Amino acid sequence: MIQDRYSSFIDDEDDSTIINNKSIINTEDKKIIDGEVLYQGNIIRLYPEDPRVKIVQYQIGVILLMFTTLGLNDQATGMLIPVLSSHYSISQVTVANIFLLQTFGYFSACFVNEPLHLRYGVRGALTIACFCIALPSFVLYTKVSWFWVYLICYFPIGMGIGMLDSVGNCLFSSFVCYKNEFLGVMHGMYGVCSFITPLIINSLGDENWNYFFIIQCSIAALGSVLCFYVFRYDTKEKYEYLIKTNHGIEEDDEDNNNNDDVSDLKMSTMNMIKKYPLVSLYAVALFFYLGSEVGTGSWIYTYLIEFKNGDKSFMSYITSSYWLGLTIGRFYFGMKIDKWFVNEYQAVKFFVKTTMLFSVALTLFGGIFNQSSLYFFVFGIVVFSCGMFIGPIFPLLSIVGVDMLDNNVKVKGISTAISIGSIGGAFIPYLDGVLMKHMSLSVFPLLVSISSLVCLATIYSYPFFIKNKSNYFFPKNNEFAV
Repeated sequence: MIQDRYSSFIDDEDDSTIINNKSIINTEDKKIIDGEVLYQGNIIRLYPEDPRVKIVQYQIGVILLMFTTLGLNDQATGMLIPVLSSHYSISQVTVANIFLLQTFGYFSACFVNEPLHLRYGVRGALTIACFCIALPSFVLYTKVSWFWVYLICYFPIGMGIGMLDSVGNCLFSSFVCYKNEFLGVMHGMYGVCSFITPLIINSLGDENWNYFFIIQCSIAALGSVLCFYVFRYDTKEKYEYLIKTNHGIEEDDEDNNNNDDVSDLKMSTMNMIKKYPLVSLYAVALFFYLGSEVGTGSWIYTYLIEFKNGDKSFMSYITSSYWLGLTIGRFYFGMKIDKWFVNEYQAVKFFVKTTMLFSVALTLFGGIFNQSSLYFFVFGIVVFSCGMFIGPIFPLLSIVGVDMLDNNVKVKGISTAISIGSIGGAFIPYLDGVLMKHMSLSVFPLLVSISSLVCLATIYSYPFFIKNKSNYFFPKNNEFAV
């Protein structure tokens, strides 16, 4: 069947489709059309979501490029908190409102994503998402005089990032092969840019920090042009066609199954969440996972500078070590998961347990007040380890979702979970800032551990809420593949 990237339902009372030229590509249990279709007077180009197909390879390259803006943006705010506090003469908790505005942007992406796809197709939605990042980034580059203007810019940035995040994860998770590897690379690009961001901002100094945003603006502007070209076949007509034929393209399905598929396609988001508990579990796990990941990256520099009284240059290297570990973890472990584990759920359990272990180590080690070089070196190793083992969790959660959801709600469910869960990457860092203002910066490692603990508990609760998947949750083999 054709795997659409999103799920919705279009009434087919007055539409007709005629397939002029098509070939069928067999990929395990799916039949995928590769050819042209005449739909509503428009010729639609169809191709399998296979990374070995040339056009898909171009799309992969553009998505990877755009994912660099996610890493640049998320880490820049954390690095600039002390600078912005001084530049605008405001408190750090006021600066942390950036996370709150970005949260609203992420949340808005839940509501605008599908309407944009219905109106402009994947091509238009991605182009608009890039503009949502590029234009506000240029405003930030101008070093605006009022912080409230600076703050408002993060609403469209959050919305653009939310849409890009959903599209990227849905596209890569729908690949017919190598999805684990490509998801690892995609999220690894986020880690690479998060790793280099502290080094870039530190090299620019306290006066020229605004030049960082010209980098973000340029990448997003280039991405908008590239998206418009490489997704040229992904028009609104194609999007409607894929939605409309999602339940009817498999000729071998039984009638009652097709009826269930149609019913699910008409289902509202809330009803889908009620019927498929995996969607809400995935969203909650992702919410606290991203809260832990982004919260660590956003506040650790401020924690090291103001609470540990560390040297700015040296502390920027420790901050980068976290993102270096995350990047290495995503690239390296992404290539080994299929060899080491029976399935992705067993893998994500291992990585979330190990992450929890190093989060506790970070909390205990953070309670030691020492300013020696040896202390900061060991502290950097702990931070690096936290990043390395937390890195693979996001792509693994996406794979688990794709594996367990029914085909007819797969992409809509994943998109919804990612849009809601991504809010945690903006809201929890803001909440961390508020709590640290009223308590002290010393509680920072504890807050990270709490987020990791809730993520762990949510992932381990999957078998209690998701029925008829005991073989997946409790395979006969051990946790590691044999």
